[in-house]
Amino acid sequence: MRRSAEVVIIGGGIQGASTAYHLARRGLTDVVLLEKDTLASGCSGRTGGVIRQHYSTPLVVEIARQARDFFATFDREVGGHSGFIRNGLVLMVGEKDREALLANVALGAGCGVPTRLVEEKEARDLVPGLNTEGGAAFAYEENAGYGDGYGSTVAFAQRARDLGVSVMQGTPATRLLIDGGRVAGVVTPQGTIAGGAVVNAAGPWADRVARMAGVDLPLKLELIEEGVVKAPPGETYPVDTPSVYDFINGLSYRPEGDGQVMAEGNSYYKGPLDADGYPTQPSDAYIEDVAHRLARSMPRLASGTVRGGWAGLLEGTPDYHPVMGAVPGVEGFLLCCGFSGHGFKEAPVTGRLIAEIILDGRPSLDITPLSIDRFRTGALLRSRYKDDPIMA
Repeated sequence: MRRSAEVVIIGGGIQGASTAYHLARRGLTDVVLLEKDTLASGCSGRTGGVIRQHYSTPLVVEIARQARDFFATFDREVGGHSGFIRNGLVLMVGEKDREALLANVALGAGCGVPTRLVEEKEARDLVPGLNTEGGAAFAYEENAGYGDGYGSTVAFAQRARDLGVSVMQGTPATRLLIDGGRVAGVVTPQGTIAGGAVVNAAGPWADRVARMAGVDLPLKLELIEEGVVKAPPGETYPVDTPSVYDFINGLSYRPEGDGQVMAEGNSYYKGPLDADGYPTQPSDAYIEDVAHRLARSMPRLASGTVRGGWAGLLEGTPDYHPVMGAVPGVEGFLLCCGFSGHGFKEAPVTGRLIAEIILDGRPSLDITPLSIDRFRTGALLRSRYKDDPIMA
């Protein structure tokens, strides 16, 4: 293993892999990517995978817009298989969320996102069988899509490796070396790697890594469960059917292969959560609940067959927005974590921004609103959807 590197990245999920790729793409290959288990073995391999640009803050909209465009050319530019399918996104809200939807659509359109309000009939035409009862406002984001978190992570890491980055799986970071107020290296069971910069992209483990540098990173783990339902005999559900965010019935869903739907609603898991041990399969109660919600939203799937699903962790920050950039008082220590369920869709750009800080001294987008300092000053970011802060 390397005993030194210009940059050590902790975390082999999509954020760490994207950062490694963008550094290598710019010519910096003296980089070590550390993963405690295997690539995408955490959140990145268990994402719902929806790629949207519907957000409440201009910065996040711009990150998502650029990331969506990256996904559209991912397989050609990076290689591998991102699984990107452009299918569009229909949003349906009740009266209490009407103003939030209208404001977010206006914000997105002003940032160049092809999004617009649609009438109830057009929403039903876009998603055949959609039950629009109770809907007060509808929107359509025409170039939204979905993709494969595992495939995208592995593709980023493989391309970085091809360019000269060292990717070390099964290699946890056990301690950070701090010398005179700056990070000096990372200790692993295989030895110490001296480093000029360390990127904390450790996902659900990011608060533990931060504590190694004496930094308090406020993260709360939540379980995200996904259920897969196969359309009943005689019903079709093509892979390019638009994804749906149904605020009336409290769920979102998208195609999962031809003839199947992946649905996500509220999790009712109440047990303790630990990043080193958590349920990876949805509970029977959750599957039953999400199937009922899906039947209300899409009645033609009511007699569909449940085909299982998966579960993963969300590392939420107090405002459900990521933490990015340098850490005051610990020179050379960078954060790229706390994505609160949005990391997959934003990773092509957030990894690039961290690479730009390292290579250029500043990112091409002003990410000051995402700094760790906001938790100290109270300058938190908020979703316009007050009852659904993860919609950010």
